[in-house]
Amino acid sequence: MKIDYTERFPELKCLLKDFEERIERISLPPENVILDDLEVMRILNISKRKLAQLRSDRKIKYFTSDDAPKVKKTKLKEVKTTSHKGIRRAQIYYLLCDVLAYVKRYPVIPIFENLKIRTNGM
Repeated sequence: MKIDYTERFPELKCLLKDFEERIERISLPPENVILDDLEVMRILNISKRKLAQLRSDRKIKYFTSDDAPKVKKTKLKEVKTTSHKGIRRAQIYYLLCDVLAYVKRYPVIPIFENLKIRTNGM
């Protein structure tokens, strides 16, 4: 007798689907894996500000989506009242191969290599 646990526990079905997506993503070549800001920040363990600095210094390659709205010529008062500070209109994406290239170009040296402490038999 075969028991289908996905019908009893719907959250298990979502979890299995997530695992399948992750496995498919791992099996893709890095040139075909597209990451967003949050994934890159998690991979590199950096903040939004640091990622923005890397983009402005052109240390990491990125792509923007084309869904940014067109700016119309309007009066200055209207622009001031309708603008939202800090809201980005276009989404930014990265390729995994570009993130890996950044990691290879700028390696992080572990702190224990910089220490002058002798570790073998005092």
